[in-house]
Amino acid sequence: MKISHNLLALQAHRHLKATQDSLEKVVQKLSSGLRINTAADDAAGLAISERMRAQISSTEQATRNANYALNLLQTAEGSLNQISGILIRMRELAVEASAATMTDEDRSYAQQEFDTLRNEITRIAQVTEYNAQKLIDGSLSSSGVRFQIDINNVQGEDWYRVTFNDMTASGLQLHNVDLSTVSGAQSAIAIIDSAIDLKDTERIKIGSYIDRLTSTIANLQVGYENLVASESQIRDADIALEMAEFVRNNILMKAGVAMVAQANMLPETVASLLKG
Repeated sequence: MKISHNLLALQAHRHLKATQDSLEKVVQKLSSGLRINTAADDAAGLAISERMRAQISSTEQATRNANYALNLLQTAEGSLNQISGILIRMRELAVEASAATMTDEDRSYAQQEFDTLRNEITRIAQVTEYNAQKLIDGSLSSSGVRFQIDINNVQGEDWYRVTFNDMTASGLQLHNVDLSTVSGAQSAIAIIDSAIDLKDTERIKIGSYIDRLTSTIANLQVGYENLVASESQIRDADIALEMAEFVRNNILMKAGVAMVAQANMLPETVASLLKG
């Protein structure tokens, strides 16, 4: 037996320190719910996880962007639906004014209603806006609106522009319609039909973009779920496994403390031999 160096106590202390470090890491994982809390836990895994977190955050925003774009299109389509009803009534007035049984006074009343409806079409087109941006008054017929619907910057894949044609009365070529004569009313029918075609073409275009964005949002949601699942697999802690490790280290900790105490008693044993 030696008393200058208590090697057994040193070894017991080393093992106890290793157990304590391991227990601290397990407690940190259990309390945070994460397998990787610092780069030292898994440097490569942390780098992958951080890139995925950036993608997850960007995908969330892209999904919100796509929903904003969808709301914008639905706003424009709703206004065109109202204009559609007005155009139907205007055509009805034109057909009515084309009849020879109508008097000039009757046609003047039809013209008066027609003018009111024409002004209403222009008013609707001018007040239709989303987030203070007018949509169908002709201001976006060339520049359009940029829809950023994914996380990168590739035109056609991550973003594209949607233009909106002029849906005012002048844009629909309704500004020169005159129902005061039979010939004028008859000509008005073809003009209104042309306006209906212009409106339907615009509405179909907007509807196709609404369908496209609906699919885009669904795809982004699936991609988001997969990214979250992948990031969780890398970074999140397996609670059942960590609890098993916690119990193991807790037992080792108690045993280590007891062994350190026993090892520190060895010099006393030597002293008792000297007394004898």
